[in-house]
Amino acid sequence: MNPLRLLFSLLLTTLSTAAESAIPFPSALDAAVITEDRLDDVKTRALPLGNGDLNALLWDRDGVLCLRVTKNDLWDARIDTSEDPPLLKMDVRNRKWSGGTDNLPSWNKHPYPQARCAAVVTIGSPETREPITSVRLDLRRAVVTANASTVRILADRNVILIDSPAAVSLEEVKSTSLPPARLGETDGVKWLHMTMPGDVDYPGMDYAMAIATNGARKAVALITSFDTREPVLNAAIRAAKQTLAADPIPAHVAEWAKFWSASGVQLGDSFFQNAWYRNLYFMRCFCRTGTAMPVTLYAGLATDETRWHGAPTLNYNFQQVFWPMFVTNHVDEMEPYVRFLRNYAPRGRWLAKETYGVDGLFLPLNIFGPEHLVAPQNAKSKNARQMCYVPWTYTLGCTGFGLQNLWLRYLYQPERGYLESIYPLLRDGAEFYANILEQCRDGELGPSYNPEHGPLGTFNNPVDIVYFRFLLTTAAEAAKLLRRDASLSKRWLAQFARVPDYETTLLNGEPIIANWKGADAGSVQEHNITVPVVPVFPADQVTWFSPLKDRKIFERTLRWIKFRNDNAHIMMNVARARFSMQEAYAQSRGYFSKLLTPNGLFSMWPGHGPFIAESWAFAGLTSELLMQSVDNIIRVFLAWPKDKDAAFSTLRAQGGFLVSAEQKDGKVVRLEVESTVGGKLRVLNPWDGLIVERDTTPGERIKLEP
Repeated sequence: MNPLRLLFSLLLTTLSTAAESAIPFPSALDAAVITEDRLDDVKTRALPLGNGDLNALLWDRDGVLCLRVTKNDLWDARIDTSEDPPLLKMDVRNRKWSGGTDNLPSWNKHPYPQARCAAVVTIGSPETREPITSVRLDLRRAVVTANASTVRILADRNVILIDSPAAVSLEEVKSTSLPPARLGETDGVKWLHMTMPGDVDYPGMDYAMAIATNGARKAVALITSFDTREPVLNAAIRAAKQTLAADPIPAHVAEWAKFWSASGVQLGDSFFQNAWYRNLYFMRCFCRTGTAMPVTLYAGLATDETRWHGAPTLNYNFQQVFWPMFVTNHVDEMEPYVRFLRNYAPRGRWLAKETYGVDGLFLPLNIFGPEHLVAPQNAKSKNARQMCYVPWTYTLGCTGFGLQNLWLRYLYQPERGYLESIYPLLRDGAEFYANILEQCRDGELGPSYNPEHGPLGTFNNPVDIVYFRFLLTTAAEAAKLLRRDASLSKRWLAQFARVPDYETTLLNGEPIIANWKGADAGSVQEHNITVPVVPVFPADQVTWFSPLKDRKIFERTLRWIKFRNDNAHIMMNVARARFSMQEAYAQSRGYFSKLLTPNGLFSMWPGHGPFIAESWAFAGLTSELLMQSVDNIIRVFLAWPKDKDAAFSTLRAQGGFLVSAEQKDGKVVRLEVESTVGGKLRVLNPWDGLIVERDTTPGERIKLEP
């Protein structure tokens, strides 16, 4: 700390209610409005609407406005493993394995399990069709205006509110693998009721949609059997009618204002500014606290057959969907992720014993969305209804990869009660890793699979090494904070010492990080996941503050690595930003500006299909160009170009600090920090490059000046 060069000014510790709800940079938010002159392509022009649970895509089908509507808990959740081979058994000690296959009937033969579109809501009819020529999505208020119709999905209830002179109807989405829905009308309320079948272990579910009408205003409600114990049709009819009894719009607008008040940016690059707001809007449409986890790959069901059955994938794909919520100050929205893994944990503990013969928690790569609905010890299905795809399932590092977001949630919003709730997962994941390490020999961690390259059975993959290190030390830190499991913690740290160093290979006579032991620079010609730089991001274990030798080898690896366009641009450019490489901005802009679709989103993700949730991470990438806090040290504008002005408000840093700053004419002219929980504040002083430290109290505000 240099008190002669830095002035700390304590600001007010409390805020008025009006200030708390104020939207920072409202003109920047409003500038991100999406306008189109047509909606005739559901994959590139459709507009998303949602409240984090109920969601829809709005598009124009031959002159009729339509919404493909679904809800996060609406699945055809059947799983048929009857023709699957036995699950793979892994013998780490003897480096052998048997069973399993990459051609599972439960994965390839059936259209289920599959998230389902509940119905299509039509506004108008073929007889009254008219071209859609004027479309506007107001992000601030979450409302679409298309010609003479306005559409909202209400923020405080699972109801679509439509104001239109046209009639509104329900259209069944038919499937040869499902029974037909019932459609009818009761007391002027149109409805659809669908019963989804179950299997030998799962009882199935049902849902109902209902349309109530009052003049030009229509309310369309969707209720599933996970929402209520009463008949879903009765509940849907009542919800639709009640919505028309009073004006629901003020509450809807207020809820979205609360969301937008959490943080904001105003950037001298309209592409980054608009994409930041639009992707946060997209995220909020499909995910919020207290709801089921969204379809992790496909946030908008533009098709009835999503790739990989929409299965959550516990590496980059799963991590990237929820990671941007931390820095953008929307931490609570990732609660469904926490609950999903907590619900899956009993099955993961069973799978550790079943596959590796050890205690602990093993998270496979692919998890069918509804697998957790049936406890494995109660399952009658073959393999206890478990799907394990070979070789992808057997990346040892996936357990740490999947659990990292749980720990980041604590780092960004430290709360003891939350830490207590996730500690059993960290503990059991560390136990699994310690038990695996006890069976490894010759300084080799494995056999494993390098995601997503090479053969099954490699050793010392960077993803395994970094996530073993992460989880063993993190679980020990959590145990210390909670004052429990001292003997386990001692064991974890002892096993941590056995984790090998990263393997290297030579490129032009200088070392780079290798994909596995024995791999050279040509072993993977083109990466899908950029495994050798995972220790930089997303694992956060190699940082700007690491020893110079480590930084140099990873920077060299970053400049060498070749990758496909499907996955790696977010991962690579955040890693570049972490090392303050100016390529992060240029490479991001060059790639993502070409990926933009007419609806203002990145709705056609290469290799994965339409409306994939991974695109939300662009908001996190943009935020990382502006502010970073890895290693609990706040840095501002280290990867944002000096010739672009920029300002941001209340981005969230590790330690629970809310950071606001401004860069003008290439210089930082404002830097303010609010401490939400107290604790030690550490900031890299942007004026002299020294790390400033200060103890803070909850609610304290600090202004840093040159």
